Amino acid sequence: MNLQAVLTLAGLEVRQRVRSTRWRVTLGILFALMSLIVFGSLYVVVSTDSTFDDWSVYAFEIVLFVILFVGLVGAPTISATSINGDRRDATLAVVQATPISAWELTLGKFLGAWVASLALVGVALPYLVFGIVIGPTSVIASVGAIVVLALLLGCYCAIGLGFSAATSRPAASAMLTQATVLLLLIGLPLAFVLTVPAVTSSEKVTVTEWDYGGAASVSTCREVPGTREFTHTEYTWWLLAPNPLVVVGDVVGAGQHRDSDETRGLLRALSHGMSATRTGPEIVGSACPTSTDDRFNDVVLYDDRDSGYVGHTWYIGLGITMAIGAFGLWVAARRLRVPAGKLARGVRVA
Repeated sequence: MNLQAVLTLAGLEVRQRVRSTRWRVTLGILFALMSLIVFGSLYVVVSTDSTFDDWSVYAFEIVLFVILFVGLVGAPTISATSINGDRRDATLAVVQATPISAWELTLGKFLGAWVASLALVGVALPYLVFGIVIGPTSVIASVGAIVVLALLLGCYCAIGLGFSAATSRPAASAMLTQATVLLLLIGLPLAFVLTVPAVTSSEKVTVTEWDYGGAASVSTCREVPGTREFTHTEYTWWLLAPNPLVVVGDVVGAGQHRDSDETRGLLRALSHGMSATRTGPEIVGSACPTSTDDRFNDVVLYDDRDSGYVGHTWYIGLGITMAIGAFGLWVAARRLRVPAGKLARGVRVA
């Protein structure tokens, strides 16, 4: 592996985008959009009965949301036309004619696209630092969320590079890349919802029956055997693990201070919700109330165990996404081998 060749190709990819006026305008628009969202949300909050402290809880998450959703669109698009676009412009064969291996060419283009996508994080860095300072999440978890977000952007660049090498038309590779990202973001959660009937079963538990005896003052409660339905999400939680919101949210949830409200903030709520999903239901019934004030209510037997997996799911989702990205790099390197052998219809060499 010639590291100098890889860095040279990566530098060429980055300089090609830096020289583009459209790229600089895009980053400027992104910074303006970020400023509008941050200060606009602050204005809306302080205009109501809420205070700056109430808004500060969400400031870091707001910026992360913007970077994540812009990155979901931008990062795959940056690399989705990197290879077949060079083929179309008749510049790829010139590079392949040099003493460079397919893996060196692949890694160079991947690093160039990844560095370009990290410009999205760089533009928002002032607001990220501001959110870390005023927010309730620990500094380690906040920095970890930014690092994980950057790794996700790299994975999406690798996926786009694989499709760019596997297809001859840039429009087709861009569409396939976006479809794959949407599969991780929306498709797998929909599949999780569709599996709910398959993992729902009736379990025998203790239930309560009330005998009012004609007057509420003499009502009695007794515990009898019965059945209740429970959804065993512990069998299908892995479908949600690669979702980028779950991955980033679980890192943020792991850094939430235990003495604060754990449900404040969407990312922290996602982290605790994912932990409860992974834990699955507790097969318990209900018991008769011991207080006369609650004689019309059943006391549900419950053990607070749903937060046991908070901060222990993100690395699984990140690992799955990295595996998909690694497969994309392998496909790209395989399609860039020289001599190429049999080429697909419509693929040009020079």
